[in-house]
Amino acid sequence: MTTTEIKTLIREGAELHLAGQMQEAETKYREALTLDESNAVAHNNLGFLLAQTRKFDEAEQEYFRAIEISPEYSTAYTNLGQAYLMAQRWREAEQYLLKAISLDENDFHANESLARLFMMKGDAHRSEFFWKKCYALQPQSSQLIEMGHALVAQKKLDEALDALKNALPEEEENPRLYSLLGIIYFAKYDFGSAITCFKRTLGMEPENTDARHNLAMSLLKTGQSAEAVNEFRRILLLSPDHTEARNNLAVIELAADETESALNHFNLTLAQEPENAKALYYKSVILLLQGKTDEARQTLAATIATNHVDYKAKAEEMLATMN
Repeated sequence: MTTTEIKTLIREGAELHLAGQMQEAETKYREALTLDESNAVAHNNLGFLLAQTRKFDEAEQEYFRAIEISPEYSTAYTNLGQAYLMAQRWREAEQYLLKAISLDENDFHANESLARLFMMKGDAHRSEFFWKKCYALQPQSSQLIEMGHALVAQKKLDEALDALKNALPEEEENPRLYSLLGIIYFAKYDFGSAITCFKRTLGMEPENTDARHNLAMSLLKTGQSAEAVNEFRRILLLSPDHTEARNNLAVIELAADETESALNHFNLTLAQEPENAKALYYKSVILLLQGKTDEARQTLAATIATNHVDYKAKAEEMLATMN
């Protein structure tokens, strides 16, 4: 069989793959490899198909074979890195994606995958770097949103705001963009604009509990406590395990002298998260109000043991006043 015929098999496999006919595509790739076992492209394409069907071990072997045959084949390194990324094997993903870029610094998919990888690892600075590279290679408004996310994580608020505003004309129906804008406005103490943005997100994603929680916190900042309580209650209907919303609702109830309801909410939080410092601290406050001094001391000691920066200090201060 000629080289042209093998290429035809690979092309047909790729067309079937794009059409979602995975089994037929796999058959074409394997037929090509039966005729030419040293064809790196066929190994790479088969590996990509296997990774998409979550057969990671088999995909890994196909990529390694492609790289063994063609050590400078940057696409195989990119695809192998992406497979490791899908499998949440961060170290290997970073290793092979960086290798791909060392072979082809303009490999868009390798740069994009690294940008996502570093954000997942909590390295917003490196994520920002690679999103900026992606935008330079293939400018897209969606990349500006991702860049904005990385910038927000670093508290580079003005730069993030510029990136998101530049994305806005093409992304005006993107709920994530408005959520990020809301976070920026909240951090800049522009609570009115934050409320507008979070409401815009919720108009598109009513069950987005993070946006709803941020809306509730913005409402609190503008003195709209009743509206905030309504939002916290909606969150708990949507997600009963949302301990942050439960704690915030309980703090409002405590301030309104609804002590029993507040205590019940803190106990529910602690049933889910026994070391939740905020719930422990405020529970100790309630116990002290109820005259249960010994229980309050124990709960304050548990708060201190969490080593939470804020609530540990508050608990130590309260405990000192009791001695």
